[in-house]
Amino acid sequence: MSRQYSHSSSNRKYLWWAFWINFVFLIVEVIGGIYTGSLALLSDAGHMLTDVGALGLAIIVSRLADRPPDERRTYGYLKTEILGAFINGATLVAICGFIIWEAFQRIQHPQPILAIPMLIVAILGLFANLISAQILRRNKSNDINLKAAYLHLIFDALGSVGAIFSGLVIWLWGLYWIDTIASLIIVILILAGTWKMILDSVRMLIDSVPEHLNYQQILDALKNLDHVMDVHDLHIWSIGQNEPALSAHLILTENCTDANHWDQCLKFTREMLAEKFQIKHTTLQVEPHDFPDDKTCP
Repeated sequence: MSRQYSHSSSNRKYLWWAFWINFVFLIVEVIGGIYTGSLALLSDAGHMLTDVGALGLAIIVSRLADRPPDERRTYGYLKTEILGAFINGATLVAICGFIIWEAFQRIQHPQPILAIPMLIVAILGLFANLISAQILRRNKSNDINLKAAYLHLIFDALGSVGAIFSGLVIWLWGLYWIDTIASLIIVILILAGTWKMILDSVRMLIDSVPEHLNYQQILDALKNLDHVMDVHDLHIWSIGQNEPALSAHLILTENCTDANHWDQCLKFTREMLAEKFQIKHTTLQVEPHDFPDDKTCP
């Protein structure tokens, strides 16, 4: 799941409140799921675990992002959020795999479920999600990280609704199999929301071109500049979420190098990339038209 974390202590305060609320009710749901025998509660606890992980990651990264680059980490710590997202997503997939395996075991060997305690825990879990979402809602419009966390909590609330529905059906009609169905539906919702986050994190970890940018379009835009004769060694990647970077070698026309105004050409190119493609972190090497390429260099 692109984002730029807030570095202010105010936003971290909201994240801490949401983190502790979800952490406490994660423990409650795990204990409640084991006590009542409800797989739906355990699957919803797995989803709440992702909330805790996402909020904890937001807090950690917001602190790390305040740290300046150093001699060993010249880009700073922005990619820690990407690595954390990948680990969080991979762990969630493993949890979902266990829930699916357990669900098939329950289909073959149904187990009794304590409906009333299950309902109580599920309702408490729903309130935990809604309270946390309300805490973040006030500031989400000004911070993309808070907005992402807010939407994640709202999505998790749907899992709690599924567990509540399952508990009601079991309480009123004694249909234990509905708990297994509800748990599988929750797992599907979790995987649907997690799969893209995993793919996005992998793309950024291997320095792929960001999804919202078109490599060929940027290459053409550079080549179409009046002062550029050719472009080579063009690389586009992400330093962190919402932090695209670009490096390229620009071969300037003969007039530009002879007139000795290459610095103006460089400035114009950087401004074009920032305005047209929102790429502000650029490393451009300008070369004269007769500059030897790597193949001819000794």
